[in-house]
Amino acid sequence: MQQHARIAVLGAGQFGTLHARTLAGLPEAELVAIGDAVPQRAQTLATELGVKSTFTDPKEFLKSTFLDGIVIATRTDTHVTLAQVALDAGLAVLIEKPVAEHSKDISQLLQHPNAHRAMAGHICLFHSLIGPLLQRVQKENFRTAHLVRHRPSWMCERFPEEHPIRMTMVHDLYVLAQMVQGEEPVQMEARQAKNAKGQIDCSWATLRWRDGRVATLQSHWLVPPGGPEDGWDRTEIFGNQYHAVVDTNPAPLVWTGEKVDWPQALEIGEIAGRPVGMLAEELRSFIALCQGQSAPSGCRLEDALQLQQWMETLLASAAGRE
Repeated sequence: MQQHARIAVLGAGQFGTLHARTLAGLPEAELVAIGDAVPQRAQTLATELGVKSTFTDPKEFLKSTFLDGIVIATRTDTHVTLAQVALDAGLAVLIEKPVAEHSKDISQLLQHPNAHRAMAGHICLFHSLIGPLLQRVQKENFRTAHLVRHRPSWMCERFPEEHPIRMTMVHDLYVLAQMVQGEEPVQMEARQAKNAKGQIDCSWATLRWRDGRVATLQSHWLVPPGGPEDGWDRTEIFGNQYHAVVDTNPAPLVWTGEKVDWPQALEIGEIAGRPVGMLAEELRSFIALCQGQSAPSGCRLEDALQLQQWMETLLASAAGRE
């Protein structure tokens, strides 16, 4: 039997915690350490999961510990520096989205001799409904696509410095990039709007290709308190003699008691005590990278660079059209 991949998680915030809990339940992985700039945060998560080692300094930690790979789930502005440290040590690296704040930083990371061992955390590509949809669309092409990602209004308070394009529309952009198999659009434009406090909470984007295909995207942080806690996600596509629609979030499981509830929101859960869903599948692809396979299409650094360039173009367009 192939040896388990020994993996550490760096970053014990919301996404790092999700990665750590999922890795701890995957039989093909061994979660060996959790790192964070705040020692107590790493220790609390490590205690919960029965992980013995914690660290604050990745360089020092990697000098004394054998690993196959590391998940980087820290602040975006730290991703490239930490990824370089891990690649220098010969590790496989999974970098949470977005890989960097600027495309030039991803271009720099691509120059690293071990860049092929890095994988971008484009989780929605591993959704059980998005995968089959992409296969069909890539085969049959499309005329128009509309991708929607709406989140609760409290997002503005929790993430005051973030932009809906960069934080939530990003998922639909990398799905769209796979629909067109990386083909560059000939036109990209976007708009944005602010709430009464001056925070950007609405964004719209349109991308057009040379053959006439058009994709429109919306990412709004306007879902009121009575709506699903994780908002709504929908992808709708029209092609030549076909129509396809996928509602990925919340899942169609609805429980109505004293109030309506969506027990399965994002496709992250467990069956019989083992993780299932898109994060588990993303991490299984990362485990394969740790064991010498290639990063999957859509999750390579080259894909992350294209995505970052698209976002930069849309953010500049939106800022110029207020």
